[in-house]
Amino acid sequence: IAERPVIMVGDGVNDAPVLASAEVGVAMGAKGATAASESADVVVLVDDIGRVADAVEIGRRTVAVALQSIWVGIAVSIGLMVVASFGVIPATLGALL
Repeated sequence: IAERPVIMVGDGVNDAPVLASAEVGVAMGAKGATAASESADVVVLVDDIGRVADAVEIGRRTVAVALQSIWVGIAVSIGLMVVASFGVIPATLGALL
């Protein structure tokens, strides 16, 4: 079984040490303690646990877009290198593009 990150969700002073030691600490910040908000990695400003799932989904989409951008950049670079290797454009121009 692949290991998953440990996510702790809390809002009180007693949650602060665990929020700090978890891989991802999420504080519910609307009415929560300041110590919890300061020690967490993420602060959800609305006291709605459903927002945590929304934040996870936003994070997943962000990673997907970042990976897509990386692969498109690699493909464009390889394509321009091939074009430059045939002398269609100067190599220095291909490096700059």
